[in-house]
Amino acid sequence: MSGTPVRTSGRPLHGEPILERAFRILGAFAEAGEGLPLHTLAARAGLPKSTTSRIATQLIGVGALERLGNGDFVVGLQLLEIASLAPRGHGLRAAALPFMEDLHRVTRQHILLAVRDGHEAVLVERLSAREAAAVKYRVGGRLPLTETGIGIALLAYAPSRCGTRHWPARPTQATSVDS
Repeated sequence: MSGTPVRTSGRPLHGEPILERAFRILGAFAEAGEGLPLHTLAARAGLPKSTTSRIATQLIGVGALERLGNGDFVVGLQLLEIASLAPRGHGLRAAALPFMEDLHRVTRQHILLAVRDGHEAVLVERLSAREAAAVKYRVGGRLPLTETGIGIALLAYAPSRCGTRHWPARPTQATSVDS
């Protein structure tokens, strides 16, 4: 071993920009309100605990993360404030919300609004229904285009040049391996 710190992808850590590492830490959170201890946060981000701790402390300083009384980390409110300014979601959300509310009132089902981002859909808004089947979709979450109803709807109205014919195969949950 050369002693060079290496992340899980094999790329040296010291060559990775700090912003990329910070976003890997922020991307480690999978569910709204999820609190993560340092060791889990580091493992999910693929970073050493010392690096994760140092960057997480900086993220706390700018409000991107918060620390709970038990020491766990949670996403900070500052991120919600910044994310709410995203133009692709905000304007669309404001325009669509009255129609979504009408549809929600009539169907009493979940109503989702998403935008396409590459091979995925990003959920911009969700109106939930008590009577409907439970789903784990969350605002800001990513959904595969070819495996979800909203993704298939986005593909159905996509320009023909956006076809899925040349997309790489995506492993299903049954065949994926947790790391």
